[in-house]
Amino acid sequence: MVVGLAGSLDEAFREATANMAEWLMDDYKLTASEVAQVIGTAAEYKVGEVADRNAGMVLKINKERLATLARASK
Repeated sequence: MVVGLAGSLDEAFREATANMAEWLMDDYKLTASEVAQVIGTAAEYKVGEVADRNAGMVLKINKERLATLARASK
């Protein structure tokens, strides 16, 4: 699960997506194309906050969907 916080929901959506892509690339060593496939088929977005000039978006991928991917050794 990752969070994107920004001044609008669109920006928060993009930030959450970028944060998830970075995490998948770092922890699972996926390529950009593989990340797009995972996010495109498994992402669940939820509005976390809309208050004043702040917006928050939560992006979740169920652990079961990631179970077939091997985590990279650190």
